[in-house]
Amino acid sequence: YKANRMSEAECKELHDRLVAYVEKEKPYINPDLKMGELAAALHTSSHSLSYLLNQYLNQSYYDFINEYRVAQFKKMVEDSDYSRYTLTALAELCGFSSRASFFRSFKKSTGVTPNEYIRSIGGTAKDE
Repeated sequence: YKANRMSEAECKELHDRLVAYVEKEKPYINPDLKMGELAAALHTSSHSLSYLLNQYLNQSYYDFINEYRVAQFKKMVEDSDYSRYTLTALAELCGFSSRASFFRSFKKSTGVTPNEYIRSIGGTAKDE
């Protein structure tokens, strides 16, 4: 990153655009979302986006995207419209490509397993 130094103001501006785009467009529901596609949508380079995530936000691209996927999952399990779905089906709807990556990301983000989370909000998890 030595060659690509972004100022604090540039980082803040790109971060604001990133968050606004991700929250409005929900690109994270695509399990094949690549950093390059996200950077292109923000009219920036993959290098700048990578710098922002790693140096400014201190997290990896996948951790950033998976936090949104986990948040989406949490919203869905609280919505009765999704009560008939299994954990795996919900995880896929949120953009996770595998059950293992979903469980790993969920635990990393929340400190509990998806089943523990669902029980904590008074629900019951459907597992296949």
